[in-house]
Amino acid sequence: MTNAAPKTDYKGELVKLDAVEQALAGLREQYGTVPDMQTKEGYALCKKGIKELTTYRTSTDKLRKEITKPHRDFIDRVNQYGKDLIEKLEAIEKPLKDAKQHEDERAEREKQQRIAKLRERIQVEILSYKDTAVGLDSNALAELHDDAVNINTDGFFDVAKEAEDAKADVLQHISDMHAHALEKERLATEQAEVEAERRRLREENEKREAEQKELEELRRFKAEQEAKRNPAPLPQPKPEPEPAPLPAAAEHKPLNTSRLSAAAQRHEAEVLRGERAEVPEQVTISRGEYEQLLADQAKLRALEAMGVDNWSGYEQAMQQLAA
Repeated sequence: MTNAAPKTDYKGELVKLDAVEQALAGLREQYGTVPDMQTKEGYALCKKGIKELTTYRTSTDKLRKEITKPHRDFIDRVNQYGKDLIEKLEAIEKPLKDAKQHEDERAEREKQQRIAKLRERIQVEILSYKDTAVGLDSNALAELHDDAVNINTDGFFDVAKEAEDAKADVLQHISDMHAHALEKERLATEQAEVEAERRRLREENEKREAEQKELEELRRFKAEQEAKRNPAPLPQPKPEPEPAPLPAAAEHKPLNTSRLSAAAQRHEAEVLRGERAEVPEQVTISRGEYEQLLADQAKLRALEAMGVDNWSGYEQAMQQLAA
């Protein structure tokens, strides 16, 4: 089988086709307008045109096939020849392609393994800062943030972008936790101050109540002592009723002094026992002044009990008071 192109003179074939093209102008002029088919002349012209145009069309198609047949055979030979060459080339190419694909797949597996290890490093060396930040106070979080700023992402190669994103995420996470910790600590400090103030007020109130109770006890004790030192005056005995006048018959009888003697003896016995002490002089003041005197006396005794008499100005105060 030869693969050479056929030696064909195209001028004769094209001349025949040119003749058809030259006739086409006259055919279009003669039959380009459909005649009135209802007239005999129009019908006959239409029938004649169909016959003549059919002859031109069939002869032109036959001429086309005759002209192109040698070229179609050549195209078929070229297609078959090319297909055979392609198969032979593929036989050489396929082992190379298979080897390349095998190597590409191996390289891709190694790359994926390398990327997986680099991503493990991202977890351990960068993202683990999030776990470290759990439970830290604001100062420790600030130090951890400074450490995270110095994370080196240069050695992550294929996943350098992921490492940078992970670092940015860690820094933002620690910053948010630091802000939250500061707010929490501020609230805790304010709460502690409120509790301390409540405790102080409660202690002051308890102290005032204790002092008030002690003062009341001291007032009661002083009142009891005053009552013992200044007992209430005994009621005066009622005067003996004057004896009724004796009847005339008894006027010259001796006087019965037994009751007088008994009263005198009782008075003498009371004096001897100290029960009939001399009634002290009484002074009338208001209750407010009386309570103020008791409070001042209790305050003075409390100060003296705590050693105020050892104060350097105590002697001068007493001298000024005596003056």
